[in-house]
Amino acid sequence: MARVELHDLQSDKRAGELARLIETLVADGRRLIVWVADEGRRRIFDDWLWTFDKLAFVPHSVWQPSLGEVVDPVVIVGEPGNPNSATVLVIGDDLPPVDWARGFDEIHDLIVPGAEGEERRGWWERWRDSARED
Repeated sequence: MARVELHDLQSDKRAGELARLIETLVADGRRLIVWVADEGRRRIFDDWLWTFDKLAFVPHSVWQPSLGEVVDPVVIVGEPGNPNSATVLVIGDDLPPVDWARGFDEIHDLIVPGAEGEERRGWWERWRDSARED
């Protein structure tokens, strides 16, 4: 069963904290998939990863199935795939397909404050419970 790490955000500004989390995971030598379901947000986040910090460098690519396998340690996807053989899934926006997410060793999600965040936290608790039953 995948280990799920929930990160509490101090505001609903996700991109900055998401970029820092990704930077930390890459610095630890991890390969990751970043799930960003919305195409517009994928493009914006791709640009953000190149510019969020002048001293940071997060090698990454935006993947589509036609690209096949890639070597970048960070791959942003909007449909299920694992083209860089990642073991870590980072959730950038909406929740990913459940069966696909179960294929990762570790999952990170950022939880916004308030009711929306509590709903998301509850979803992950139900997900863990269902995974234990399988």
